[in-house]
Amino acid sequence: MLLVRRRAVLAGSVAATLPFAAQAQDKPSKLTIVSHRVHQLTATEGPGGDVSAAWQARTGVGLEWVTLDLNAIHDRLFREASLSRTQVDIGFILNTRAVPEVLRLFEPLDPFMAKAPIENFDDMQQNFVDAFRDHSQAGGGHVAIPYRHAATGMHYNAQIFEERGVAEPPALIDDLLPVARKLTHTGANGTPVVALGFEADNYTMLSEIARAYGGDLITDDYKIVADQPPAVKALTLLRTLYAEGHLPKNITAMSQNDLIGAMQAGQLALLPFPWGRTVQFNDPKSSKYAGKFKTTFLPNSPELQAKGGVICTAEFWSMAIPRNSQHKDLAWDLIRELSLPKNTIAEAINGNGPVRVSAYADARLQEKLPYAAQEAKGLKWARVPMPAFAASAQAKDIIVEETQAAMLGMQKPEESANNMAKRLRPLLPT
Repeated sequence: MLLVRRRAVLAGSVAATLPFAAQAQDKPSKLTIVSHRVHQLTATEGPGGDVSAAWQARTGVGLEWVTLDLNAIHDRLFREASLSRTQVDIGFILNTRAVPEVLRLFEPLDPFMAKAPIENFDDMQQNFVDAFRDHSQAGGGHVAIPYRHAATGMHYNAQIFEERGVAEPPALIDDLLPVARKLTHTGANGTPVVALGFEADNYTMLSEIARAYGGDLITDDYKIVADQPPAVKALTLLRTLYAEGHLPKNITAMSQNDLIGAMQAGQLALLPFPWGRTVQFNDPKSSKYAGKFKTTFLPNSPELQAKGGVICTAEFWSMAIPRNSQHKDLAWDLIRELSLPKNTIAEAINGNGPVRVSAYADARLQEKLPYAAQEAKGLKWARVPMPAFAASAQAKDIIVEETQAAMLGMQKPEESANNMAKRLRPLLPT
């Protein structure tokens, strides 16, 4: 009898710590999380500490992280969420997968938020929050909570700029070509230097340049504008940069690691990349120009600059609870814990891209991240390269194909723009 009474008291104390008092027999020994390895590391390891440790101690529930590569994460998560029952309690989803068919597999979060809200929820980047709203619900209910972002800034080799007599990186898009013409050269040591590199097997660069010209490729409300003058001007600029030799000749075959290596070797002067990559560029173990790399914003449009805004694209990950999960109350409680302002800062110190703008005001983060103020401003204005829809992966391939065809001179920019729009239009939701 004494043992039974002690168990009842213990069960009641655990239940009292949760926003929804789960029954004792429902309390699992662990929650299962499907994510990328970087999500686990930034939540549990590093100078910021294990932000999940206090939650585990408070609830008596452990965590099992199932970490997979990008496509495997979503394949596993969506398959599990489609079953009648799953052992997965929380899944991390990339913004490009936030389509209606997927969102319906995950638990509406507004009832949880009403009873146990996330602290200072309005501080989170609202574009990220809104991307995971299920508009089949009244009011477009929340389905996932942002955790990590990768926002893009411009990295540049300050030594090359000084040697070439260039005072600063191009602030406006119309300045990019004149600056590139000054930066492309053969160095005193015989190293060929080209002005600019970018991921040519991705679509984000074309989107960023089109936006700098005042346009876009696909608007947030799914309108195709890839055949409009700003996108044509973006393709024309890329064609000119390539034809004049200001882009690497083999750019279409260069991987992320190739671009990073070219920057470290002094073969590139400018590279749009997530801000956090500056650590690699300035690493004395692998870079010939350690300490010489600085960061700034992507070339801007005059209209956006006049508003105090910047061009910034960002991909991001959010946390969701499968509808068929068995421990939704506990899962929500953990999401709240990982989303606390203090934990967002700790996760950022561990290497995460913080989704709260206020995190960048923390003195520890400012000391660790020399680009903190820039990334904070970029995050405030950040937009996804394109909205999510079921055929987004196919759309990306089409944009890359047509961009490369124009850049390499295989067809005129106007032709690529028209082809792009024609091929993209049938893929969009109606």
